[in-house]
Amino acid sequence: MNLDGFLKRGIGEDQQLTVDLHTHSTASDGTFSPQEIVQLAIARGAVALALTDHDTMAGISIAAPIAAQAGVWLVPAVEFNTDAAGIEMDILGYFWDLPKAHWFQCLLDTRQQERIRRAHEIIDKLNHLGFEISYEQVRGVARGIVARPHIAQVMVEKGYVQSQKEAYEKYIGFGKPAYAERDELHPIHAIQYVREAGGLAVLAHPGLLQRDDLLPDLVKAGLSGLEVYYPEHTAVQIKTYLSLAEDYQLVVTAGTDCHGPGREKAHPVASVGLPMHYLQAFRERLRIAWGKS
Repeated sequence: MNLDGFLKRGIGEDQQLTVDLHTHSTASDGTFSPQEIVQLAIARGAVALALTDHDTMAGISIAAPIAAQAGVWLVPAVEFNTDAAGIEMDILGYFWDLPKAHWFQCLLDTRQQERIRRAHEIIDKLNHLGFEISYEQVRGVARGIVARPHIAQVMVEKGYVQSQKEAYEKYIGFGKPAYAERDELHPIHAIQYVREAGGLAVLAHPGLLQRDDLLPDLVKAGLSGLEVYYPEHTAVQIKTYLSLAEDYQLVVTAGTDCHGPGREKAHPVASVGLPMHYLQAFRERLRIAWGKS
C-alpha cells in the first residue's frame, strides 16, 4: 500500500513505515542514479523518499515520474554542509514542491561553483604532493556536481590509495596535506534560507555530532526537525532525540544517508523505518510551511 493508502486508513499510528528521507545520487556525490535510488526504494517497499543531494535539486525531476507511478511520495530536498563550533553540521532542507524562489536556485548555483573552486585547490595540492591528477579526470567521473568523493575515486582508480577512506585519512580529509577550506556556510544561515524558501530545515544525524548543546540556538533560528532514525544511531540516542524533538516541538525524520557502493556511507536505501504518526506530522508541517512561502 502506498503512503496515501496508509494515511486514509487512519489507524496504526505506531506502525513502522519504510521510508528514506536522506539519500544521495549521481546528481551530487552518490553512485546510484536518481532512477536507481527510486527503484531501490520501491523494491524495499518505501512509501516516502527524498533525494537530498548536496547543493543541487537536479535529480528530483528525473526521479519524480518513477516515484509517482509507484505511488511513492517523493519529497523535493537538498543538503547543505555547514560549519559551526569547529564541526561540520549537515542541514537538510525539505519542500512540498520545488522551491519557486529564483534566489534559492542562485544560492545553489553559487554553492556548486564553490565546489569547483575547492576541487581545483585540492587537485593542485595533490599535484604538488606528486600525484598526477587533473580536474578533467575528476570531472569525468562526476556525473553531477564535483565533490571530494570524486577526487578520492580518481585516486583509487590510479592506484594512489586503496579506498576512499584512505584518501580522506591521508590526504584530502580535514587537516590533511591536500585539504582545502571551503566557503563556510553557518547552519543558522542555511536554516534561514530553507525557511524563507518555504521549507523545513532538519538537522541530519545529530548523534554523530554529539553537540546537543547547540540545539537551542538552532531551534531559535528556525530548525524544524531532527533526523532521529539513522543507521548509526544507537537505541539510546534514538530515545534521547525523540525526547529532544518532543521538548522542542520538532518533527522527527528517518534517513540512511545512502551514497551507494564505493562510498564511505553505503547504507542500503530505505533500510530505516518511521512510525506513521511521525511521517504524518512531517507531512503536515511541510504542507503548512509551503503554504506560507
